[in-house]
Amino acid sequence: MGKPDTATREYINDSRVFADVFNYFIYSGRKVLKPQNLEKLDASTLLTVFGKDGDEEKIQRYRDALRKATLMTDDEAAYIVLGIEAQTHVDYGMPIRTFLYDALQCDSQARKIKAAHMNAEDKHSEDEFVSGLYREDRILPVITVVLHFGAASWDGVTRLSDLYHCQHDELLAFAPDYRMNLIDPAGMTDDDFDKFTTSLGKVLKFMKLSNSRKEMKKLMETDEAYRRIDRNAARVLRECANISLDIDSNQEVVDVCGAWKEEQQNAAIKSSIDTARRYGISDDRILADIISQFGLTKEEARSYLMKESA
Repeated sequence: MGKPDTATREYINDSRVFADVFNYFIYSGRKVLKPQNLEKLDASTLLTVFGKDGDEEKIQRYRDALRKATLMTDDEAAYIVLGIEAQTHVDYGMPIRTFLYDALQCDSQARKIKAAHMNAEDKHSEDEFVSGLYREDRILPVITVVLHFGAASWDGVTRLSDLYHCQHDELLAFAPDYRMNLIDPAGMTDDDFDKFTTSLGKVLKFMKLSNSRKEMKKLMETDEAYRRIDRNAARVLRECANISLDIDSNQEVVDVCGAWKEEQQNAAIKSSIDTARRYGISDDRILADIISQFGLTKEEARSYLMKESA
């Protein structure tokens, strides 16, 4: 697993962030789903498929984050299985992936119900015995959200039917379809980002603007919240937005504004030195210029020159 995948997976497995995703996506930011009402589930699912010759093929899939949730609606408890898939790049087959994940989760629930019936002494019909499920048995619905941590817009399809080669409406009316739930920062507004209660809104807004130096400069100069971003969120920004951040394991919050401004200054100084050297300007003149232009001390300017000479 690469560093961006590791960082995003750790981040979304924080119960507060996990709840925030679904409160935004389903409830438009209302705090309906509580972090304390989430039960962590095994993120791996194994399915055994038997071929025509009786050969076994095992299919195992790993979810990025999976929880059983308890929700209070109209004074009644509702139970549901929720999953999040974090994507740092567009997967053009994502509707198939999430369709399979959800189907495997439904199958896993059914298998557990069947196993619980194995030694049951209650009466059941022949059909129920063969099926393994009783007429009244039910499974929990499964909802998966794909959370895109990329700067570019998600340009893949979000419905299974859009991947079908056949586009005859009469036939497709009988083919299974599946809608992929997607959170894509490129298509979000400032009002959308403000609906999150954790640092996730700030992370997604940063990702959306990260390709625009002008927009990022404005954001870093006006939003003080980026001076105190929690450690796991800062790791996501470092790995997904390619910003240089020194993150100490004992550090609770990180100054992303300061790091971004320092990175921009470093890039500007490097560009200035490279341009001057291409024109054959002496190091003494370059030294004086970058001291004047960037407000550096002589020692700081000399350090930049030495680094660019290495």
